[in-house]
Amino acid sequence: MKFTAALFISFAALLSNLSVAKPVQFLAYGDMPYSSVDRDLISAPDGALYKAAQITPHQFVVHVGDIKAGVQSCSDALLRDNYQVISSLSTKPFIYTPGDNDWTDCDRVTLLQTFDELERLQFVRENFATQTPALANFKRQANQPENQSWQLDDVQFVTLHVVATNNGRRQILQSDEKTALSQVDSRDQLNFAWLDQHLPKKGPKAAVIMMQADIYVKAKHDGACTDKEQKKCDGLLAYRKQMDKLAKKRNYPILLVHGDTPAYCFSKRNSGLWHLNTPGDFKVLDIAQVTVEPESQQPFTVKSLLSKDSIAACPEISKD
Repeated sequence: MKFTAALFISFAALLSNLSVAKPVQFLAYGDMPYSSVDRDLISAPDGALYKAAQITPHQFVVHVGDIKAGVQSCSDALLRDNYQVISSLSTKPFIYTPGDNDWTDCDRVTLLQTFDELERLQFVRENFATQTPALANFKRQANQPENQSWQLDDVQFVTLHVVATNNGRRQILQSDEKTALSQVDSRDQLNFAWLDQHLPKKGPKAAVIMMQADIYVKAKHDGACTDKEQKKCDGLLAYRKQMDKLAKKRNYPILLVHGDTPAYCFSKRNSGLWHLNTPGDFKVLDIAQVTVEPESQQPFTVKSLLSKDSIAACPEISKD
Protein backbone atom coordinates (compact mmCIF):
# COMPACT_ATOMS: atom_id res chain seq x y z
CA MET A 1 0.00 0.00 0.00
CA LYS A 2 2.83 2.41 0.78
CA PHE A 3 4.40 1.81 -2.62
CA THR A 4 1.04 2.35 -4.35
CA ALA A 5 0.37 5.58 -2.42
CA ALA A 6 3.85 6.93 -3.19
CA LEU A 7 3.44 6.05 -6.85
CA PHE A 8 0.08 7.78 -6.92
CA ILE A 9 1.51 10.93 -5.33
CA SER A 10 4.41 11.01 -7.81
CA PHE A 11 2.03 10.58 -10.74
CA ALA A 12 -0.22 13.36 -9.44
CA ALA A 13 2.76 15.68 -9.06
CA LEU A 14 3.85 14.89 -12.60
CA LEU A 15 0.38 15.74 -13.94
CA SER A 16 0.38 18.95 -11.95
CA ASN A 17 3.70 20.02 -13.41
CA LEU A 18 2.59 19.21 -16.93
CA SER A 19 -0.66 21.15 -16.60
CA VAL A 20 0.96 24.40 -15.46
CA ALA A 21 2.80 25.84 -18.46
CA LYS A 22 5.47 28.40 -17.75
CA PRO A 23 4.77 31.81 -19.31
CA VAL A 24 6.90 33.22 -22.11
CA GLN A 25 8.54 36.48 -21.03
CA PHE A 26 10.63 39.06 -22.87
CA LEU A 27 11.89 42.63 -22.50
CA ALA A 28 10.88 45.29 -25.02
CA TYR A 29 11.95 48.87 -25.57
CA GLY A 30 13.00 51.30 -28.27
CA ASP A 31 13.92 54.89 -29.12
CA MET A 32 17.14 54.91 -27.11
CA PRO A 33 19.88 55.73 -26.47
CA TYR A 34 19.21 59.31 -27.57
CA SER A 35 21.68 60.91 -25.15
CA SER A 36 24.15 60.17 -22.39
CA VAL A 37 21.22 60.09 -19.94
CA ASP A 38 19.45 57.02 -21.32
CA ARG A 39 22.73 55.54 -22.52
CA ASP A 40 23.93 55.45 -18.91
CA LEU A 41 20.65 53.85 -17.82
CA ILE A 42 21.11 50.83 -20.09
CA SER A 43 24.88 50.49 -19.83
CA ALA A 44 26.78 47.96 -17.73
CA PRO A 45 27.58 47.70 -14.92
CA ASP A 46 25.83 50.51 -13.05
CA GLY A 47 22.91 51.57 -15.26
CA ALA A 48 19.60 51.34 -13.42
CA LEU A 49 17.86 49.66 -16.36
CA TYR A 50 20.82 47.37 -16.95
CA LYS A 51 20.75 46.20 -13.33
CA ALA A 52 16.96 45.80 -13.40
CA ALA A 53 17.19 43.66 -16.54
CA GLN A 54 19.59 41.26 -14.80
CA ILE A 55 17.01 40.39 -12.13
CA THR A 56 13.89 40.44 -14.33
CA PRO A 57 12.86 37.08 -15.85
CA HIS A 58 13.01 37.08 -19.65
CA GLN A 59 13.93 34.77 -22.51
CA PHE A 60 15.02 37.44 -24.98
CA VAL A 61 15.27 41.22 -25.46
CA VAL A 62 13.83 43.19 -28.38
CA HIS A 63 14.71 46.75 -29.41
CA VAL A 64 12.09 48.08 -31.83
CA GLY A 65 14.27 50.62 -33.59
CA ASP A 66 15.71 54.14 -33.39
CA ILE A 67 19.03 53.44 -31.73
CA LYS A 68 20.00 57.13 -31.96
CA ALA A 69 18.30 60.52 -31.79
CA GLY A 70 16.97 62.07 -34.98
CA VAL A 71 19.22 65.11 -34.50
CA GLN A 72 22.38 62.98 -34.54
CA SER A 73 24.23 62.12 -37.74
CA CYS A 74 24.10 58.47 -38.78
CA SER A 75 27.82 57.80 -38.73
CA ASP A 76 29.19 54.26 -38.83
CA ALA A 77 30.81 54.79 -35.44
CA LEU A 78 27.65 56.03 -33.68
CA LEU A 79 25.41 53.31 -35.10
CA ARG A 80 27.89 50.56 -34.22
CA ASP A 81 28.57 51.95 -30.75
CA ASN A 82 24.90 52.35 -29.84
CA TYR A 83 24.06 48.91 -31.21
CA GLN A 84 26.76 47.46 -28.98
CA VAL A 85 25.15 49.13 -25.96
CA ILE A 86 21.59 47.97 -26.65
CA SER A 87 22.64 44.43 -27.54
CA SER A 88 24.61 44.11 -24.29
CA LEU A 89 21.68 44.81 -21.96
CA SER A 90 21.29 41.09 -21.26
CA THR A 91 23.03 37.79 -21.87
CA LYS A 92 19.77 36.48 -23.36
CA PRO A 93 19.22 36.52 -27.15
CA PHE A 94 18.84 39.99 -28.67
CA ILE A 95 16.45 41.07 -31.45
CA TYR A 96 16.54 44.40 -33.31
CA THR A 97 14.30 45.82 -36.02
CA PRO A 98 15.32 49.09 -37.75
CA GLY A 99 13.79 52.51 -37.10
CA ASP A 100 13.57 55.61 -39.29
CA ASN A 101 16.30 57.38 -37.29
CA ASP A 102 18.64 54.51 -38.15
CA TRP A 103 18.51 54.96 -41.93
CA THR A 104 15.64 56.69 -43.75
CA ASP A 105 16.00 59.99 -41.87
CA CYS A 106 19.78 60.10 -42.26
CA ASP A 107 19.50 62.58 -45.16
CA ARG A 108 17.94 65.39 -43.12
CA VAL A 109 19.41 68.76 -44.09
CA THR A 110 19.59 69.76 -40.40
CA LEU A 111 22.20 67.07 -39.66
CA LEU A 112 25.89 67.95 -39.47
CA GLN A 113 26.67 65.01 -41.74
CA THR A 114 24.06 63.65 -44.14
CA PHE A 115 23.86 60.25 -45.83
CA ASP A 116 22.06 58.59 -48.71
CA GLU A 117 19.27 56.72 -46.93
CA LEU A 118 19.48 53.58 -49.09
CA GLU A 119 23.22 53.39 -48.41
CA ARG A 120 22.47 53.58 -44.68
CA LEU A 121 19.86 50.84 -45.02
CA GLN A 122 22.47 48.62 -46.61
CA PHE A 123 24.85 49.42 -43.74
CA VAL A 124 22.20 48.44 -41.18
CA ARG A 125 21.51 45.17 -42.97
CA GLU A 126 25.18 44.24 -43.30
CA ASN A 127 26.04 45.07 -39.69
CA PHE A 128 22.90 44.40 -37.64
CA ALA A 129 20.92 41.78 -39.61
CA THR A 130 23.37 38.88 -39.84
CA GLN A 131 23.36 37.50 -36.30
CA THR A 132 21.61 34.23 -35.43
CA PRO A 133 20.18 34.46 -31.90
CA ALA A 134 19.83 31.20 -29.98
CA LEU A 135 16.05 30.99 -30.37
CA ALA A 136 14.01 27.99 -31.53
CA ASN A 137 13.28 27.90 -35.26
CA PHE A 138 14.94 31.28 -35.76
CA LYS A 139 14.83 32.47 -39.36
CA ARG A 140 15.63 35.58 -41.37
CA GLN A 141 13.74 36.46 -44.54
CA ALA A 142 15.93 35.77 -47.56
CA ASN A 143 15.44 39.11 -49.36
CA GLN A 144 14.85 41.21 -46.25
CA PRO A 145 17.10 39.81 -43.51
CA GLU A 146 16.00 42.30 -40.86
CA ASN A 147 12.66 40.44 -40.86
CA GLN A 148 12.94 37.63 -38.32
CA SER A 149 10.80 34.85 -36.89
CA TRP A 150 11.12 32.35 -34.03
CA GLN A 151 8.99 30.30 -31.65
CA LEU A 152 8.86 29.77 -27.90
CA ASP A 153 6.38 27.28 -26.41
CA ASP A 154 3.95 27.56 -29.34
CA VAL A 155 4.10 31.36 -29.30
CA GLN A 156 5.06 32.73 -32.72
CA PHE A 157 7.22 35.87 -32.92
CA VAL A 158 7.68 37.96 -36.08
CA THR A 159 9.48 41.22 -36.84
CA LEU A 160 8.52 43.45 -39.77
CA HIS A 161 10.52 46.30 -41.31
CA VAL A 162 7.99 49.12 -41.05
CA VAL A 163 9.32 52.58 -40.22
CA ALA A 164 7.99 56.06 -39.57
CA THR A 165 8.40 59.02 -41.95
CA ASN A 166 5.33 57.59 -43.72
CA ASN A 167 7.04 54.20 -43.96
CA GLY A 168 10.00 55.82 -45.75
CA ARG A 169 7.87 57.53 -48.40
CA ARG A 170 8.46 61.07 -47.17
CA GLN A 171 11.61 63.20 -47.31
CA ILE A 172 13.76 61.35 -49.86
CA LEU A 173 16.55 63.89 -50.28
CA GLN A 174 19.64 62.07 -51.56
CA SER A 175 18.58 58.68 -52.88
CA ASP A 176 16.99 58.35 -56.29
CA GLU A 177 13.33 58.92 -55.44
CA LYS A 178 11.96 56.39 -57.91
CA THR A 179 14.30 53.70 -56.58
CA ALA A 180 13.53 54.53 -52.95
CA LEU A 181 9.76 54.38 -53.46
CA SER A 182 10.12 51.13 -55.38
CA GLN A 183 11.95 49.68 -52.41
CA VAL A 184 9.12 50.75 -50.09
CA ASP A 185 6.71 48.77 -52.27
CA SER A 186 9.07 45.81 -52.17
CA ARG A 187 9.37 45.97 -48.38
CA ASP A 188 5.60 46.04 -48.04
CA GLN A 189 5.20 42.98 -50.25
CA LEU A 190 7.89 41.08 -48.34
CA ASN A 191 6.39 42.11 -44.99
CA PHE A 192 2.93 40.83 -45.87
CA ALA A 193 4.37 37.61 -47.29
CA TRP A 194 6.33 37.13 -44.03
CA LEU A 195 3.14 37.58 -42.01
CA ASP A 196 1.21 35.12 -44.17
CA GLN A 197 3.98 32.57 -43.84
CA HIS A 198 4.28 32.71 -40.06
CA LEU A 199 0.77 33.55 -38.85
CA PRO A 200 -1.39 30.74 -40.26
CA LYS A 201 -5.07 30.42 -39.45
CA LYS A 202 -4.31 27.59 -37.05
CA GLY A 203 -1.15 26.53 -35.29
CA PRO A 204 0.30 28.95 -32.72
CA LYS A 205 -1.28 29.49 -29.33
CA ALA A 206 -0.43 33.20 -29.57
CA ALA A 207 1.58 35.55 -31.79
CA VAL A 208 3.63 38.71 -31.28
CA ILE A 209 4.37 41.10 -34.17
CA MET A 210 7.15 43.67 -33.73
CA MET A 211 7.96 46.77 -35.82
CA GLN A 212 9.23 50.32 -35.34
CA ALA A 213 6.46 52.52 -36.73
CA ASP A 214 3.43 53.58 -34.75
CA ILE A 215 0.84 52.75 -37.38
CA TYR A 216 -1.91 54.41 -35.32
CA VAL A 217 -0.60 57.96 -35.58
CA LYS A 218 -2.95 60.21 -37.55
CA ALA A 219 -1.57 60.37 -41.08
CA LYS A 220 -0.73 63.62 -42.89
CA HIS A 221 -2.41 62.32 -46.06
CA ASP A 222 -5.45 60.09 -46.46
CA GLY A 223 -5.86 57.13 -48.77
CA ALA A 224 -3.84 54.08 -49.64
CA CYS A 225 -0.57 54.35 -51.54
CA THR A 226 -0.86 53.21 -55.15
CA ASP A 227 1.27 53.06 -58.29
CA LYS A 228 -0.09 56.49 -59.24
CA GLU A 229 0.16 58.06 -55.77
CA GLN A 230 3.34 57.07 -53.97
CA LYS A 231 3.97 60.03 -51.64
CA LYS A 232 0.82 61.95 -50.69
CA CYS A 233 -0.80 58.87 -49.23
CA ASP A 234 -1.01 56.99 -45.93
CA GLY A 235 1.92 54.58 -46.03
CA LEU A 236 0.73 52.78 -42.90
CA LEU A 237 -2.95 52.31 -43.79
CA ALA A 238 -2.40 48.83 -45.25
CA TYR A 239 -0.76 47.72 -41.99
CA ARG A 240 -3.63 48.96 -39.83
CA LYS A 241 -6.05 47.03 -42.01
CA GLN A 242 -3.90 43.89 -41.94
CA MET A 243 -3.47 43.97 -38.15
CA ASP A 244 -7.24 44.28 -37.65
CA LYS A 245 -7.86 41.48 -40.16
CA LEU A 246 -5.45 39.15 -38.40
CA ALA A 247 -6.95 39.91 -35.00
CA LYS A 248 -10.43 39.06 -36.26
CA LYS A 249 -9.58 36.05 -38.44
CA ARG A 250 -7.07 34.14 -36.30
CA ASN A 251 -8.20 31.87 -33.48
CA TYR A 252 -5.33 32.91 -31.20
CA PRO A 253 -4.46 36.24 -29.52
CA ILE A 254 -2.05 38.62 -31.27
CA LEU A 255 0.07 41.39 -29.75
CA LEU A 256 1.56 44.25 -31.79
CA VAL A 257 4.71 45.78 -30.27
CA HIS A 258 6.21 49.01 -31.64
CA GLY A 259 8.02 52.21 -30.70
CA ASP A 260 8.42 55.50 -32.63
CA THR A 261 6.10 57.81 -30.64
CA PRO A 262 6.54 59.02 -27.05
CA ALA A 263 3.36 57.51 -25.61
CA TYR A 264 4.03 54.40 -23.50
CA CYS A 265 0.74 52.53 -23.56
CA PHE A 266 -0.81 49.06 -23.56
CA SER A 267 -4.37 47.87 -24.21
CA LYS A 268 -6.66 45.76 -26.36
CA ARG A 269 -7.97 47.52 -29.47
CA ASN A 270 -11.55 47.41 -30.72
CA SER A 271 -10.56 44.84 -33.34
CA GLY A 272 -9.31 42.46 -30.64
CA LEU A 273 -5.63 43.19 -31.37
CA TRP A 274 -3.46 43.67 -28.30
CA HIS A 275 -1.23 46.75 -28.59
CA LEU A 276 1.98 47.83 -26.82
CA ASN A 277 3.79 51.09 -27.56
CA THR A 278 7.10 50.49 -25.78
CA PRO A 279 8.82 52.92 -23.41
CA GLY A 280 11.60 55.18 -24.63
CA ASP A 281 11.85 58.44 -26.59
CA PHE A 282 12.70 60.48 -23.44
CA LYS A 283 9.10 60.54 -22.18
CA VAL A 284 9.43 57.24 -20.30
CA LEU A 285 13.00 56.00 -19.90
CA ASP A 286 12.15 52.45 -19.00
CA ILE A 287 11.86 48.92 -20.39
CA ALA A 288 8.73 46.77 -20.51
CA GLN A 289 8.59 43.16 -19.37
CA VAL A 290 5.97 41.34 -21.46
CA THR A 291 4.44 38.09 -20.22
CA VAL A 292 2.61 35.80 -22.66
CA GLU A 293 0.16 33.26 -21.24
CA PRO A 294 -2.01 32.10 -24.15
CA GLU A 295 -4.45 30.12 -22.01
CA SER A 296 -5.11 33.04 -19.66
CA GLN A 297 -8.12 35.34 -19.87
CA GLN A 298 -5.60 38.14 -20.47
CA PRO A 299 -2.94 36.48 -22.65
CA PHE A 300 -0.55 39.45 -22.55
CA THR A 301 0.51 41.49 -19.52
CA VAL A 302 3.05 44.30 -19.28
CA LYS A 303 5.13 45.61 -16.38
CA SER A 304 7.75 48.35 -16.26
CA LEU A 305 11.21 47.56 -14.93
CA LEU A 306 11.59 50.82 -12.99
CA SER A 307 8.33 52.76 -12.89
CA LYS A 308 5.56 51.80 -10.48
CA ASP A 309 2.98 53.90 -12.35
CA SER A 310 0.13 52.21 -14.19
CA ILE A 311 0.43 52.01 -17.97
CA ALA A 312 -2.08 54.08 -19.94
CA ALA A 313 -4.38 52.54 -22.54
CA CYS A 314 -3.49 53.21 -26.18
CA PRO A 315 -5.89 55.41 -28.17
CA GLU A 316 -7.42 54.04 -31.36
CA ILE A 317 -5.79 56.87 -33.35
CA SER A 318 -3.25 59.17 -31.73
CA LYS A 319 -1.40 62.38 -32.47
CA ASP A 320 2.36 62.18 -32.99
